[in-house]
Amino acid sequence: MSLFERDAVLSDERPNEMVAEGVTIERRSLLRLSVATLAAAFAATACATPARRHAAAISASSGPAPVPAESLEIAELIAEMSPRAHELVHTGGKNEEAYLMAVGALLARLQLPSDEQLGRAMHEFYTNGQADPDTREIAIVAFNLEPGGGFDHHDHRDYNGVILGVEGEARIKNYDILGDELVPPPGQTFQIRQTRDDLILPGRFSSLGRTRENVHNLVAGPEGARVLDVFTFYEADAGSYFMDVDPQARDPERGIFDATWR
Repeated sequence: MSLFERDAVLSDERPNEMVAEGVTIERRSLLRLSVATLAAAFAATACATPARRHAAAISASSGPAPVPAESLEIAELIAEMSPRAHELVHTGGKNEEAYLMAVGALLARLQLPSDEQLGRAMHEFYTNGQADPDTREIAIVAFNLEPGGGFDHHDHRDYNGVILGVEGEARIKNYDILGDELVPPPGQTFQIRQTRDDLILPGRFSSLGRTRENVHNLVAGPEGARVLDVFTFYEADAGSYFMDVDPQARDPERGIFDATWR
């Protein structure tokens, strides 16, 4: 039995206590230890050698000490993504959010390619048999945006994406389409709700799912921007459609706007 197991008491204290305006803590558990136990514990730590203290710190952590990940060239990133994208598409989008996070982790290791390197890598991907001919599955595109330039509100029908900031900065606002129809009929006014407003700087990324935050717009900052878009397609005819959005919110508090397809 350890020092702490001899006289530790786990107890709840002040349940439902308000800790901030409108925020209540449902349950707080405290580990009560006697003075003798604490003194013995501190004495044991103080007498430990530096090596033992270091080993104890590692064993108390949530896992082994992190090992720096090796960087990836663009062809290596595509090779890592391809089987994951294939599984995502052929399971109908199972664990899509985990997939998008994995893509972001790969992008964090990417050695940024030139336009020529990117074009060559994508050409090889499509011609060497890796790509599924029915869906394309993956596309990686670099966009160079002039100051104030960008893309107006549009959806990403039957595909998802991760956008990485490379140079400059870009402001990205994401929206959900409200209602039961992910693609409302043409000519009909529908509602979108703003969910995010991000400033994408070099090394930072934003993502959108097949249904989650599938609409966004993007505007480059005063010095322009270069971004890298990584798309994963569920259907061969997946594409984007632009919409007109009323600049005045119909529900400012909730960020809900009227929209129609162009």
